[in-house]
Amino acid sequence: MNILIVHAHENADSFCSALANIAKSTFEKEGYEVTISDLYKKNFNPVGGKHDFKKISDASYYKYASEQIHAQQNNLFSDDLREEMELLSKADVLIFNFPLWWFSMPAILKGWVDRVLAYGYAYGGDYGFYDKGRFSGKKAFLCVTTGSPANFYTETGSHGRTLAAILKNIHQGILGLIGFEVLPDFVAYGVSRITDVERKTILENYMTYIQKNFQ
Repeated sequence: MNILIVHAHENADSFCSALANIAKSTFEKEGYEVTISDLYKKNFNPVGGKHDFKKISDASYYKYASEQIHAQQNNLFSDDLREEMELLSKADVLIFNFPLWWFSMPAILKGWVDRVLAYGYAYGGDYGFYDKGRFSGKKAFLCVTTGSPANFYTETGSHGRTLAAILKNIHQGILGLIGFEVLPDFVAYGVSRITDVERKTILENYMTYIQKNFQ
């Protein structure tokens, strides 16, 4: 089984990065092949545009989605996108590993979604949605760190909703939409405000989560 971790934290010494690394080592101990696509380390460009294509079509009107399907049909995606697409196509499990920013993912990861999950490649063309999506039969989940503690993420807490509700657009509108079976999130709450002992416990819990879901 192949695992792809798309990692979106600029600090290699962060707890978010520690989660990506412990996931890699845990999956590898189970005998799986693991790749971490470290978007900051790669200096991944989150902005889509004509640079996504080695050549654009002869259409009189430029439209990004139309150029995406043209590129898919004619093998014209830029090398950086083709690299990510090949990793994703090979993966049986996709993990988005990121800190929660403004109730969502960092821009660099959203840009990965915009550019890599291209029309014609991840959806549209030969592919439908949900159970008819390209990645039907594969699994995905989110590994998320937060600044706020867990009690903020309840219907009566400071944020007025659960984290699952906050992340629903990613669960349903991205991963589920293109066919992935979306597993429960693994969340590390308030990581900058807890002790090293508590962080160690979270890492151990993450190992247990992986072993439980992927044995």
